[in-house]
Amino acid sequence: MKKALLMTLTIVAVIFTKNMFVNALETDSENDEQITIQINESGIGAPSEFFTNPSDTLSDKFLLRSQSKPTVFWDLSSSSYTANLQEIRKNLVYTNYYFSPNSSGQLNLDYNITGIETTGTKMRISVYNKSTDTIVSEYITAGAPTAQCMTFGGLNTSQHYAFAFSTVRQGLAYKGVTGTAVVYH
Repeated sequence: MKKALLMTLTIVAVIFTKNMFVNALETDSENDEQITIQINESGIGAPSEFFTNPSDTLSDKFLLRSQSKPTVFWDLSSSSYTANLQEIRKNLVYTNYYFSPNSSGQLNLDYNITGIETTGTKMRISVYNKSTDTIVSEYITAGAPTAQCMTFGGLNTSQHYAFAFSTVRQGLAYKGVTGTAVVYH
């Protein structure tokens, strides 16, 4: 109950503020991770060409592997990871790879989404700790169409993480989003 209240307050704070660090949902009490999310309003983020040629297709409907937790490592020090969010709905859709944070314990994620059936659909971004098999942070986007550059900090540099995407229910249905996500150091 305490963690649910913390998550709700965090989401409200993220929606109504700019240029900030927030403590996100903490679920990994064994390692005492205190994940922070920074919204980068400066416009600095992944180069725009990363959004035009996604290297990995993720889908809630068409690719069942996207609903499985990742088992393959992607070295972000060699190249960024780009995902084609083909269709994201209610199921958690994981990046097909997991990543190590940089030496400062950070992973950057930029996204650009549009609604499939309607505008205003919100997407949930979850940070999955592969090492502990837990979701350690969640962030709810503004309604689609929307784009954002984000930095997730406070990650354990000796552990591995992946991102998972799903939409937030609107009324009785989960409306879909499509777009692109880029993960980099």
